Amino acid sequence: MIEEGLTILSYGAGQDSTTILYAIMHNPEFREKYVHGHLMVIMSDTGDEHPETYEHIKFTENLCNEHGISFTFLTKDKGFHGRTWQSLKERYRLNNCIGSKAYPKSCTSNLKINVLYRFIDQYIGTSLGIRYGSKQAIKEYARRYGKIRVLIGFTKGEEGRRANPEKDQVWMRTSVERQYPLIDIGYDRGACQKYIKRLGYPVPLPSNCMICPFMSEQELLYLYKFHRADYDEWVELERNKIEAWKDKCEPKKNFGVWGIKLLPEVLNRAIEKYGHWTDDQLREYKMSHGHCIKSQY
Repeated sequence: MIEEGLTILSYGAGQDSTTILYAIMHNPEFREKYVHGHLMVIMSDTGDEHPETYEHIKFTENLCNEHGISFTFLTKDKGFHGRTWQSLKERYRLNNCIGSKAYPKSCTSNLKINVLYRFIDQYIGTSLGIRYGSKQAIKEYARRYGKIRVLIGFTKGEEGRRANPEKDQVWMRTSVERQYPLIDIGYDRGACQKYIKRLGYPVPLPSNCMICPFMSEQELLYLYKFHRADYDEWVELERNKIEAWKDKCEPKKNFGVWGIKLLPEVLNRAIEKYGHWTDDQLREYKMSHGHCIKSQY
């Protein structure tokens, strides 16, 4: 019964949010501290997750079913994605744009956070038989039953990613209580990996978009070696953006993913610096380095 309280695990299917989920499943004290009332695990699909991440999502859904936990994977066909943000690559193709280290980061808000709260708003409205849309149901729920608790998987060392409540919109300040359990208990990425292994589960790949502009040179080389088609498509998307805007802005401000330097040039630099790494070294690096480090929520 959601009238008894509502807790949302904002799930990314990576190592951090997976650690929170497993702790909820296997640590009664942790669950008692962080779960208030009805628990829902919700993930929004960016359309650009790694194949290993999609496999882990299937594993997670089955595991949640075994533990009696509600799991929802919001793919674009569910209707909660924005019209111009159906997926990362669709966004780039539709607008002849590209994510860049030189631009503000908006993909997390549009492909994850906004989608999550649209779904929660409709879910509450449908469940309680009240009006929803524009956060109406979320605000009414908080008025009646108290704030919705949202658990977010930021780890020790990522304290700066926590959202500043003073900058929140009014509906968020009055209706949502964000908590960061891994920061509370002092878990960094390494501690999360150890905890997952200790429970006997496979450690998932860090969850991040395959063509995130905030990846490192090593991760770009990983993408090129193991997901060549995605790298080639990214180069095409970047080239389309440069061509579409060549007559609309100064050449020095017509940025690509890395800024002035385009992806092939950055890849060549990565090969020069890390081309001697073995496949195993690249995979080991990838397992411990998420690159979605600019978002705050």
